[in-house]
Order: sequence, then C-alpha cells, then structure tokens
Amino acid sequence: MQIAAAPAHLAQPRHLATPPAPNAVRAAHHPGLARAGALSAAGVFFSALSRRRKLAARRAEGEQVVTPWEVEAGEDGVDYDKLIETFGCQPITSEQIERIERLTGKRPHRFLRRGLFFSHRDLDELLNAYEKGEAFYIYTGRGPSSESLHLGHLVPFLFTKWLQEAFDVPLVIELTDDEKFLFKKDLTIEESRRLAWENAKDIIACGFDPKKTFIFRDSDYIQQLYPVTLQIQKRISLRTAQNTFGFDPADNIGKVAFAAVQASPAFSIAFPDFLEPGRRCFVPQAIDQDPYFRLCRRVAEDLKWPKPACIHSKFLPALQGHQTKMSASVASTALYMTDTEKKLRKKINKHAFSGGGKTEEEQREHGANLDVDVSYQYLKIWLEDDEELERIGEDYAAGKLLTGEVKKRLGDVVSEIVREHQEDSDVLFFGTELEINESFFLQARARIEDATVERFMDPAREELRSSFAKKLATEAA
Repeated sequence: MQIAAAPAHLAQPRHLATPPAPNAVRAAHHPGLARAGALSAAGVFFSALSRRRKLAARRAEGEQVVTPWEVEAGEDGVDYDKLIETFGCQPITSEQIERIERLTGKRPHRFLRRGLFFSHRDLDELLNAYEKGEAFYIYTGRGPSSESLHLGHLVPFLFTKWLQEAFDVPLVIELTDDEKFLFKKDLTIEESRRLAWENAKDIIACGFDPKKTFIFRDSDYIQQLYPVTLQIQKRISLRTAQNTFGFDPADNIGKVAFAAVQASPAFSIAFPDFLEPGRRCFVPQAIDQDPYFRLCRRVAEDLKWPKPACIHSKFLPALQGHQTKMSASVASTALYMTDTEKKLRKKINKHAFSGGGKTEEEQREHGANLDVDVSYQYLKIWLEDDEELERIGEDYAAGKLLTGEVKKRLGDVVSEIVREHQEDSDVLFFGTELEINESFFLQARARIEDATVERFMDPAREELRSSFAKKLATEAA
C-alpha cells in the first residue's frame, strides 16, 4: 500500500523535525568515518555469525554446548572438568566443605557432600570475610517458563534454603518474567507475569523464612533495579555481550540488555529498603548461568563494588539420558512437583535411561554402568542416606540389583520428596505458621494464597527491615 504525503499545512515544521544523530552528521562530512562505522558494525555482525557457526560445528561434531539457554553434550555427558577450565572457575575442595561445616556447625548438605555443587568463584574470600564477622546475602532466581517447578528447579532452591539457614543471612529471589518475555516469541508479558506469580508459590512452599526473604518479579521491581542496571549496561559493550552470549544480529535488543538486569541483584545497593550498601553477595546457580556473572564481576571491579561470589551446580539430567538437562519445555524429560505419584513412577519406568544390561542375564553377569544410569544418578541427588546409596551402587554395579529394582527405589524417594519435601520445616502462610510434615507438597502449595505471595514480594515490610536491622546490630556489637 502506498501512503500519500501529508498536506503541507500538517507537515512537521523544520525546527521541530528530529535532528540527525551526531554520528550521522560527522559521517556526512567525513566519508572515512562512515566507512569506519560500517566496518565496525560489520565486525560485530561477523563476530556473532562466527560464534554461532562455531557452536553449530561443535554440535555437529558431538561436542558439548553449554549456554544460559542451551545444554547439549556428547554420549559421555557434560564434561564438568572441561567447563571449569573453559569458564575459568575453581573446583570445590574437601577442605572448603569441611570449613563450611566448621563455620556453620551444620553437616554439609548432600548436594555439597556428593559433588552436585562442584565449582565456585571466590568462595574462600567469602568465607574469610564471614569468619571475620562480615555479613553477606544470598541471591538466586528463576526464569518462569512453566506452570510448575520440576525436580531440577528444586536443586538451587533447596540448597539455597540450607545456605540461608546455615549462615543465617538474608535472601533475595529474582523472577525474570522480563527475560522469558524477551526470549520466547509467543509469550505475552501478561502470561510471563502470571507464571512468575505461580512459580513464586512453588518457591515459597520450599519453606523459606519470610522475615529474611524477598521475592520479586523484574517487571515489578525494575524502578529500584534500574539505576544499578544502567551502571552495568554502560560498562558492557555490544561486542562483549555478543562474544559472551552469541547473540545474532536479528535478536531483539532486549535480549542484549537483559544481561545487566540479571546482574543487578548481585549488588546490595539494589535493595535500599533492607540492605546496606557494600554487603557481599553469594550466588548459588547452575553452571550454565556463569556467563552472566563473569560479566557482572568484571563490571564490579570497574565500579569498585564487591564482586559476587558464586557456587555452581551440575545439571539434573533429563530422564532420557545425561546428554542434556531436565527441561520444563519437554514434559517427558521432567518430574514435576505437580505430578501424581502414579505419574512420577510411570515416567521413571518408561523414560529413565538405564545403564544396566539389556536382559536379566546380561545384568547379572556384567552389572550396570552407574555413570550413565539416570535412576542411580537421581538417587545420588535425592537419597539422603549415604550408606544406602553406597550399598545400592555396589550391588547394582555388581549385578546383584536389576534396573527395575533401582527404578522402584527412585520412585519411592521422588514420591516422598513430592509428598513431604517440607520435612522438618514450616511453611509460613499469611499471618500463620503451619507444620506440614505429613502433608503433600500440592496441599502446601494450594494453601499459599495471593496474600502470602504479596507478603514475600513487599520490600518495605517492617519484618524484613527489622530482621536485618537486628542482625546488623548484633554484628556491630
């Protein structure tokens, strides 16, 4: 359709017309500048294109690809030693685990004892400061892309809950409804906000203490985040963002800008209602989120703000095998907190990849390959009893146990988690405390009303301020 020109009397006066950008004016008078600008833009384009081609080539050759949005590995699964080398982080040592136990007086969480959390950045520096009486806070988050959390999503939240209780520190939880809106083509902002609200109920059902926990959606809290976000955005070039994340020139600019939003909660000045400036931050996260915090730490150094310390977890593998992680986007790969016990067992029996023999005779003779057996790997994560886990591993590898028996035990354990993952803790509802040691997770979640979510999402509530004020007074004394 051809659009007619506006009549002369409605045309915009020349003095109100949008002036050309300064660079365009300079380029018009200096052709060399125009060529340089074009070459610079072309350089950024080909840099992104080159990175994407390299990723495609690695996939084609069966090499692992680990980004914040994609995890693919070869037949042997993710090589975490290689990730440590590639990302430049450090492995967690037995000495560090023993030190955490000594400082907190609590037995390390099984996720830490069994190596699910396996690498870190500046853990020693954080522990040194804590030992001298310096406070820190914890920051973790969730990208709300599904109606409910699955077991893989629970890993950082259960570990974070243990950290908060062990160190007795404040916690902020970011729900990146903006990220999911920007990265998912057909997702509306309204739906993204709704999913974040529903996911908050799952998170609250883990038993976090509202007196020490602030949960927020980015779209709600952006006014407070934005001054910090701007400082970060100003210090990350387009080339750096593309080299780090592999953005395509066709990607929307919101994707590029979002990196600074996710980095912002790692600085306490983003929470003036209840945190003092300069407090250290500790970030439990899956290893695929590390690129965000590499940039974040680089910017912190430039701004002379405390660098966030990080601790990284391995992925909970998909039921079909450890070549990729459990994904909310593929229901058959995941065990959801909303699944019934019957559905959980059916998924495990049908989809969980077996490292055992194809026949009973073969299993009895050769035993199972524990490294690739998903049921055993899940038991390593979710079975609390160390002695039972060791016994199952020995018997299964020796052929004394069959795959069906191991899957049945996993079904028992997972069903128990879904029913009673609040064991030995309280779920706090608006104005009340309710013990649900014998309640189903779904019942606990169903009893979390909107008022409870609103309570957790209020940064100015008195209980939050007073709790941290008392903590600060104690530390100062």
